[in-house]
Parts: sequence; C-alpha cells; structure tokens
Amino acid sequence: MKLLKMFDRREKRIGYQPITYRDSVRAIIFEHGKLLMVYSNKAEEYKFPGGGLLEGEIKDIALKRAVLEEVGRKVISVNESLGYVDQIYNDIYDEKRYFYLRSYYYFCEISDEEFSPNFDVYEHNLEFTPTWVTVDEAIMTNQKKFDEGSKYHWTERELYVLKLLKEMLN
Repeated sequence: MKLLKMFDRREKRIGYQPITYRDSVRAIIFEHGKLLMVYSNKAEEYKFPGGGLLEGEIKDIALKRAVLEEVGRKVISVNESLGYVDQIYNDIYDEKRYFYLRSYYYFCEISDEEFSPNFDVYEHNLEFTPTWVTVDEAIMTNQKKFDEGSKYHWTERELYVLKLLKEMLN
C-alpha cells in the first residue's frame, strides 16, 4: 500500500513531543457515477465514511462497522486499496503532544439494504447525513470550505483524495 500524501499541520514545534498514533479506514463507494459520502450539515462539507480502528480491530472489520454506523449500509466487499494519507498536527486535547492520523482508503461495494445510521455524539453534533454526490460536487463543496479556512482536520485530506479520484476517472 502506498503513501498518497503527508500533511504536516503542526502549528507549533517545540522540539521533542510525544505522539499519539491512530489508524483509520475510509470507504470509497461508487454507484451509478456517484460517491456515497457523509455530509456534515454543520460543517457544510463532505467526508468519506469510515473511522478509527478500535484496539486490536482488523481494517476490514473496522471499515464494515464504520460504514454501517455512518451511512446505514453493509459493506459486502472490501476491494483494492487506493493508499493512505498521513496527517500530523498538534493534539487538541494535550498541548504537549502531537497527533498522527493515518487514513487508509479502500474501494468497497455495499448491499442495497438500508439501515438507520448509528451516529456517535461527535457525528450527531456535526449533523452527519449519508449522501450520494458526484466527485465534482464534493470537490466544489470541500474546496470552498477549505478556501474559507475550514477548522476540520478532514477537509484538506478528503479534498486531496477526491481530486485523485477525479484524475482516475478522466
């Protein structure tokens, strides 16, 4: 699996600081020329469905769990990986630490059966909604939010991956 991009967004660098590492998985789900994404009504931007791995969790299992929770659909096939994106930034919970997030992106197929999403508090507060959207629409929306200085750590990462997908489709 290859590194797609590394985003280093540490605002302050004060020599050595401990790092909190977290792995996450993201689903790339295409149907009829559209992507299944999660739209945040509060942030007014899109993110790929997925989330962090629980301790000891296998990537395929985590991806299936997260997609079911966020978009209410069962993943029936985890296919090839697009690659991964690394992000490092100042930890928002501990100013003496850095946070290092690695997001693995996988092409997936889902079942037609729909379930109610099961959002956690964070996702509920961001007013997540599963949405089918074209790659161009998602790029346009997220680019606008990025240009306005979005405060969400996913904006730049997802915009980068969306642009890669657009290049692949052309």
